[in-house]
Amino acid sequence: MLKINSYDFQFSDKGISRISKISIREEAGVSKVSELRRKQTLDCIIEAASEIFSKHGYHNTQVMDIARVAGISAGTFYNYFKDKRDIFERITKENLENVRTHIREVRSSFNVRDRNDRIKILRETYTVLFDYIDANPHIFLIMLRRGYGVDEAFDQATWGAFSAWAGDFAEDVDKWLQEGIIEGVTPVLLSHAFLGMGMQIVHSYIVEKKYSREEATEALIKMSLGMFEAFLTTKGKELWMSTPGEE
Repeated sequence: MLKINSYDFQFSDKGISRISKISIREEAGVSKVSELRRKQTLDCIIEAASEIFSKHGYHNTQVMDIARVAGISAGTFYNYFKDKRDIFERITKENLENVRTHIREVRSSFNVRDRNDRIKILRETYTVLFDYIDANPHIFLIMLRRGYGVDEAFDQATWGAFSAWAGDFAEDVDKWLQEGIIEGVTPVLLSHAFLGMGMQIVHSYIVEKKYSREEATEALIKMSLGMFEAFLTTKGKELWMSTPGEE
């Protein structure tokens, strides 16, 4: 037996054969299968937890509830997460980031000089937001309430996520200022005003259910346009007057 570069070579009358390559491949195959099963289990736990949190909220959900829906034991759950707070934090962070990414994609190519295009992008933005809200009302409500008593660290993390949303919009506002389309406003201030207005309407939509998402969307579009138009420069007004809008 001769070992070269981690391989074993067997000498025989028929020549030299490398005998450990197959076992190495077998081990690699087993490892891949194990990784796949672990990922499938993880995805199943997250999906089950999302469903339970969305239906019953954070405080009315127990680890055993998640395990039962996922079809696993509580012990298996703890192989992946420390507790229900751990998985809830992961779900909320991933969901907030996914919605943020989708909204950034929607807003990435619009023409601020074209009023009709801005209306179109606003409608698409609020559609993304309400699609998520309708699918995950309890999760979004807890995020809106900045943790709703989970703990201070979660409260800060959630607020940080919403601040990132505001930061994205502040970047847009800064570009409009530089292009001379608007004036007399601090980007981060206007962005938080937009965000606060939207989140208050969303909160009422979830809790009080006094208006439809269509009504909320149209109202948000008009109010967003109104806030934006309040800071238009002469140049900005001329550009927008050339595209009167589709309202």
